Amino acid sequence: MALSLARLTGHDVQGEQDELVVDGIVGHRDAVVDGCVVDVKSTSSIGFSKFKERTLAQDDAFGYLYQLDGYILGSIDDPLVTIKDKGYFFAIDKTLGHMVLYEHDCRQEFIRKRIMEYKRISRLSTPPRCTCGLKSMGSSGNIGLDVKASYSPYKYCCFPELRTFIYSNGPVHLVKVMRTPDVPEFTRPQLRDPGRELQLQETI
Repeated sequence: MALSLARLTGHDVQGEQDELVVDGIVGHRDAVVDGCVVDVKSTSSIGFSKFKERTLAQDDAFGYLYQLDGYILGSIDDPLVTIKDKGYFFAIDKTLGHMVLYEHDCRQEFIRKRIMEYKRISRLSTPPRCTCGLKSMGSSGNIGLDVKASYSPYKYCCFPELRTFIYSNGPVHLVKVMRTPDVPEFTRPQLRDPGRELQLQETI
């Protein structure tokens, strides 16, 4: 919808879903608009504020800027792209319909080092140290995963006894339960090897 609106208002939209490769990592950008790499993001109203207020770099839990760095770098030799050192998020508040354009300067060396580090980790014979973020859940004494760790498919490897409770605004993953929440608890299959949990698709 966003790209269709851009095209209807006279902007030049090309290169949709073109495959890009950076140091062996494959991705697909959304489009090139008026010679600029553009990635469309549909967000909640809270998430939209990071784009509107230009604070995404301070709280980029899902690595959106890493993704855009890769798209810009992967497009650097593309003749469709005339702006080589910047990229843009076209963010849309999916609740209220607001739109904003967020400009980002490409960090070429940074993204190449990140790719190199992840390749190093993938070659390890044993899992790397857990980096899951934790947070206190109010005054109950319960300790849960932060937003980024909650989305990680490796969370059950790090915390085999992790318990998940279904709140009205979504699941909450607790690594320490001092007081059992008064909401339904999600019961997941119990496997001998917690690592095999990665093969399961969560239904919550």
